[in-house]
Amino acid sequence: MVMLTEKQKDIISRLDDKLYTAEFLQEWLNNNDNVAVNAPGALQAMGAKGFFAAVLQIEKSGFMDEVDECPAL
Repeated sequence: MVMLTEKQKDIISRLDDKLYTAEFLQEWLNNNDNVAVNAPGALQAMGAKGFFAAVLQIEKSGFMDEVDECPAL
């Protein structure tokens, strides 16, 4: 089961996507629908997993930490 960390929730919040909120991702990341059984659910879960993969890369790169340190922003 995927559980979001506080850092990941912060990144998701700061990205400010209207669909991919922390609550939405927490629900859909743990969804294992099959396309043959529930295509809309499977596609929704696939989108959530893709967005979360980007969040993980942002977390790993430390990009948000760099943004915090930039005086111009």
